[in-house]
Amino acid sequence: MGKKKSCQELKVPCPLDAVETRLYGWVEEAVLTQPSVVESDSLPEFRHNFPLIEDSGAEGDYILEPAGPSDRVPFRAGEDGPHYLWVYQELFTRLRMRLPFSDFQRDVMTRCRVAVSQLHLNGWGFILAFEKVYLHYGFHPTIRLFFYIYDVHFPPGGYGYISFRAHQGRKLFDSYEDSIQEFKWHYFKVLAASGKRAF
Repeated sequence: MGKKKSCQELKVPCPLDAVETRLYGWVEEAVLTQPSVVESDSLPEFRHNFPLIEDSGAEGDYILEPAGPSDRVPFRAGEDGPHYLWVYQELFTRLRMRLPFSDFQRDVMTRCRVAVSQLHLNGWGFILAFEKVYLHYGFHPTIRLFFYIYDVHFPPGGYGYISFRAHQGRKLFDSYEDSIQEFKWHYFKVLAASGKRAF
């Protein structure tokens, strides 16, 4: 009888170990059990069609890596490993986001105390649209003004993705899509190239 293959070799979700359960037990089960469907061989074409970096000369400063079989989007980098950022592919394909984050985008994430991947795609849609409109008209977008219009929306029970809802009478934009789900399965890592500064 042959040696039993590990879940990594079989490319199926692995059960959480005791440390992961302690660190990520608060995460919605659907997120913890959903592996990424982004394959490594699709990333070069994706990067060619959808540049990640605002400054095309700095595109080589960052590396894209697929999630491993047991990786999940809420997992953080280990103390000894390289720092990385989880991003959803649709941020770049649908919303045409570019890195690095603007001061305004960082301020919104800091105020909400969330990582990039904790914001629902519709939430990112509001952030990016708000920023572009205000810059177009020559105004500097601020979180004070953003949160005058929007309130942070937490999912029922406190588990899941965070988004924004306009206060009554202050609505500027419609949601990108009322029901957008498939983005949750398309995520990968962004790492700084050797000798370059991480985000």
